[in-house]
Amino acid sequence: MIDLNFEKYSEITLTNLYIKEAFPVQHWVHCIVGFSSEEMPEDIVDPEILVILNEDKEALQIILYEEGCDSPNYQLTDSEKTQVKQWISEANDIM
Repeated sequence: MIDLNFEKYSEITLTNLYIKEAFPVQHWVHCIVGFSSEEMPEDIVDPEILVILNEDKEALQIILYEEGCDSPNYQLTDSEKTQVKQWISEANDIM
């Protein structure tokens, strides 16, 4: 996770990923993904990931959420986004 205040940087392993909600928005599918990690920053509140998929179920955007909206404090690293893309490509329970 990248601390947007430039105080901390860490690569975390995302575990127990699951689709909390998926809904169509025009040509895309928005997925709210729940996850856990033993390495999560202590000050992050109710983390989720918004994944926006195209018609072929390929991830177009991957955004860290806190309390249901864009995280004001953290951003996912490229490695963490890659973990999500890999998991999404293998998931069968998306709309």
